[in-house]
Amino acid sequence: MRDKIDLTKGNILQKLLLVAIPTLLTSLVQMSYNLTDMFWLGKVGSMGLDPEEAIAGVGTAGFFPWFGFGLIFLAKIGTSVKVSHSAGASNQKEIEKYANNGMILMFALAVLYTLLGFFGKDVYVSLFQSDNANVVLYATQYLGIVSLFGTAYFMVNVFNGIYDGLGKTINTFYITASGLVLNIILDPFFILEKITIFNMTFEGLGMGVKGAALATGIAQSFILLTYAAVYMSKYRPVKISVFKYFDMKYIKTIVRVGLPVGIQSMIFTTISMVIGIMVISFGDTEMAIQRLGSQIEALAWMIASGFQVALASFVGQNYGARNFERVKQGYITSMKLLIPYGIIINVILFVFARQLIDIFLDDPEALRIGKMYLEILSVSQLFMILELGTAGAFNGLGKTKIPSVVGVLGNALRIPLGYLFSLGIGVAGIWWAVSLSSVIKGTVLTAWFVFYLVRITRQGGNFVENEATV
Repeated sequence: MRDKIDLTKGNILQKLLLVAIPTLLTSLVQMSYNLTDMFWLGKVGSMGLDPEEAIAGVGTAGFFPWFGFGLIFLAKIGTSVKVSHSAGASNQKEIEKYANNGMILMFALAVLYTLLGFFGKDVYVSLFQSDNANVVLYATQYLGIVSLFGTAYFMVNVFNGIYDGLGKTINTFYITASGLVLNIILDPFFILEKITIFNMTFEGLGMGVKGAALATGIAQSFILLTYAAVYMSKYRPVKISVFKYFDMKYIKTIVRVGLPVGIQSMIFTTISMVIGIMVISFGDTEMAIQRLGSQIEALAWMIASGFQVALASFVGQNYGARNFERVKQGYITSMKLLIPYGIIINVILFVFARQLIDIFLDDPEALRIGKMYLEILSVSQLFMILELGTAGAFNGLGKTKIPSVVGVLGNALRIPLGYLFSLGIGVAGIWWAVSLSSVIKGTVLTAWFVFYLVRITRQGGNFVENEATV
């Protein structure tokens, strides 16, 4: 099994970092995609456009790709978990079958996403009931273009999932990073009319929001082409033969494992859309700040997402190999790293809130609102990290339903709490509802997994296996 990283043997911390660090860097790449867009859109004032309207428009449209990630998770998580189980059992044939059937499922979902996004963009944007014509126009333009690249957006993620299941997250990072480099190069030239770099001025296309969407789509397509080249070479992790390996039984298994995570993501996005509608009722600046602030928060979740994937792969392989004590030690080792990091992020977002917002916007009112947003959300960063890391451990066991239920119920609390709190303290009440719900989710899910650790080590895995199958 030379095409996997064996996580069932060796130093636990080293193996976790071997998987987590590349995934962390991949998350950093994804965060950089978004922040690059935000940074250059913040410069469109040089073209006579309002930066806050541009960012608010992209923020409004951005919920749809986020919703699409629920469909992506449906195929990606199921594929990754089953590939990791097969890798732990050293069963190459099963790896090939799950990988190919994951590709088939992902392609079908990509077509659905593309059609809904392109033809339903006007209906979607109208849900936010914005009375700013420019925000509506920017959101519609952005969504229409991004949706056309839906196939690339989806297929890149199933290839990432296969590598994640094999523990070869470094491959995911290298390939994804190549797209970031291209996006960084294209963004200023596509968005602005003139770009000054090292005292040299260059002509740009001046496409504004449309340019941001197009640059992102081209970068995603480049990543997909890179993956295609890898999978046609001798370095491919699996052979692509979708007609040979097509089997509805495997697709059903992938769906069964991935469906809870996918549903959770889609419900979470729906709830976030409702929150977004509540926020935009206070003004476009508030919406822009929420979009920008959520990207800055990536300081926390990019680390957590790295360990989420690492724990899913680590737990999955060791569970497949029946190394239950190693499952326990892997989780404990991860928490020893994640908890101190979460505390540090809490402090950074609170103490340097204004300085972080000032990187992107210089309007005094925007700075005031942005500072308030980051200070409120700083309270929950540790708990968000705990939730994400622990969800990865549950996913590795194949018990994706548990973190999904906790996530859905916790996120649903945001709507009534946000409404009630906003009656007294305005938009800050909505953000306090978001922060407090993360505290609740992180606490509950961590306690639940600790209960699992005790039972799984006592009963040799039978506790998990004897429960109703996810």
